[in-house]
Amino acid sequence: MKRDAINTEPQYASVEALVEYLLYEDECFDFTHEHLTHLRRRLQRSARDLRRELEGYGLALVPRAKPKKFRGIHSSSDHDRWWGPGSSKMHGGTGYEQINGFAGQKG
Repeated sequence: MKRDAINTEPQYASVEALVEYLLYEDECFDFTHEHLTHLRRRLQRSARDLRRELEGYGLALVPRAKPKKFRGIHSSSDHDRWWGPGSSKMHGGTGYEQINGFAGQKG
C-alpha cells in the first residue's frame, strides 16, 4: 500500500465503525498503531484525539514491539572494539606528528 494512499475499507469510515469491527468481527479489545494511522488519514483528525476516543470505548493501544536483533555466523559481539554497533573507529591519520614531536604545534 502506498504511504499517502487513504484506506477505503469500510471499518475506517468512522471511529464507531472501527470499534464495531474490532469488538464484534475480530473479537479483540485492542487496536494497533496501524489501525490508528489508517483512521487518522481517512478522517483527517489528530491521532491523539482518535486514540482517546477509541480508549473511551474500552479499547487499548497495543505497544509496538521492538525488532529483535540476531547475531549471525559472521557477525561479532556488540561490544567488539573494531567492528559492529558500539565499536570505536580509528581516526587520526598516520601519527607522524606524535613521532616527530610536532603534536599540538601550529605553523
